[in-house]
Amino acid sequence: MSGRRSPLAWLAATLVLFGAAGCGATTQVGSNRTLQLALNEYRVTPQDVHAGPGPLTIFVHNYGRLTHNLVISLGGQTEVSTKPIAPGQTAELDAVLAPGKYLMASTILSDTALGAYGTLDISS
Repeated sequence: MSGRRSPLAWLAATLVLFGAAGCGATTQVGSNRTLQLALNEYRVTPQDVHAGPGPLTIFVHNYGRLTHNLVISLGGQTEVSTKPIAPGQTAELDAVLAPGKYLMASTILSDTALGAYGTLDISS
């Protein structure tokens, strides 16, 4: 993994992410084309993300007590995914996605049924 983040940076990012999720807001990916996602047993945060087309780097941190993954799919077909991420660990996922509305979900055990999913809207 490149671009390691300090625990304090992750805490600050998580507070911002969880705060935004509570407001029902859509997170916009900035010009740096990076997105920080937080996973736990019941949530992918932020849950609603918008990004323009092109390369996207996603840093996925598992804040849960169980192992999770992140799968980005369109129409039931996996586009990109991480390997399982142990509790407290981070994975980096590089993606180039065509325009569309993607599902972001942890697919280990019943994570999706418990609420560990969100949307990634790729459009101009």
